[in-house]
Amino acid sequence: MINIACCLWDANKLSKQFSRHYTEADVCALYRGFKKHLNVPFRFICWSERDRDYAEPEIEQRRLRDERPSYGSLTQCYELNEPTIMDGLDTIIGGNLDHIAAYCLGAEKPAVPIDPFFPQTVCNGVTLVPGGNAWLWTEYEGQHDMDWIRDLWKAGRVVAFDKVFPNQIVSYKAEIKERGLSDDTRIVYFHGQLKPHELPHVGWISRHWDYRPEEARRVRDLEAEKSFAIHAGFPT
Repeated sequence: MINIACCLWDANKLSKQFSRHYTEADVCALYRGFKKHLNVPFRFICWSERDRDYAEPEIEQRRLRDERPSYGSLTQCYELNEPTIMDGLDTIIGGNLDHIAAYCLGAEKPAVPIDPFFPQTVCNGVTLVPGGNAWLWTEYEGQHDMDWIRDLWKAGRVVAFDKVFPNQIVSYKAEIKERGLSDDTRIVYFHGQLKPHELPHVGWISRHWDYRPEEARRVRDLEAEKSFAIHAGFPT
């Protein structure tokens, strides 16, 4: 058994503009991607700051500790101490994942991708977490979640998976936008700007992303968002 972990919270002043749109429909779309492409038995768990109504009844819910979540809140997904694939809601599954799940079920160290824009470090677009690594949560001191992962990589406690799964877990902007999917592609993460819902003209997205807008329950408060900060400084 493996866990698939993600988070959903209502946008707040700590949310960057490219991540304020998420709803229950995004969670359901991610669940269906794993259901289609993962044969290993799995639990799909979404952490949130409140109870949610998901159209997919197999989605389990856990409560975030933070009443006003931030990106650091994502670190709580490591609390189960069990084999886990952790994804953002801006993730599309494009092929069989059984061998990737096997890493989580049999390896020791958590693994993340080399940052495609800053290859001297890593990012956390997707995190593969073998069992026994709850320290990712219990030792977390409150910094930005990606800074935490980068510090752990420098310390040798987290490894990069790019050589283990070459061209399989990739960035949309850096690796897929210009050349499209390859036969090796399994997971595409859309970090930063440009999200799947903004790219309806891209054929492979409509084939692999089973997004159903009628499954959204959360309604964005666009008036409140006018008071939120405009964030910059990330790759476009």
